Amino acid sequence: MSAYAPGPGPHKQLAWSPWRTVVAFGAVSLAGDMVYEGMRSVAGPFLGSLGASALVVGLITGAGEAVALFLRLFSGPLADRSGRYWSLPILGYGMTAVCVPLLAVAPFVGSLGLALAATLILL
Repeated sequence: MSAYAPGPGPHKQLAWSPWRTVVAFGAVSLAGDMVYEGMRSVAGPFLGSLGASALVVGLITGAGEAVALFLRLFSGPLADRSGRYWSLPILGYGMTAVCVPLLAVAPFVGSLGLALAATLILL
């Protein structure tokens, strides 16, 4: 079976195969994990630089992990019931792609910086 599908004109277009989907989604997952895990490794010192105590850092990061684990309990069955297998992962990776870079704004919003950072980490 050929990986090429006939297309308009003399050029052939690559057909979208399951393997290409797996590789593409793997690349997206790798990039998302690098962003997310990189943020997690500096979350404590970052929150500390915004004035958070060790207790507050632990509460925020722990609550963020708890939210992520709690959502996993419902997102799988929801995807099965609704048949929307792609929309939930796209939403999750999209939120990571938006929330993590927005953490850079937190030091510049004054006294709201810690609250903004905590909200973004929870999201």
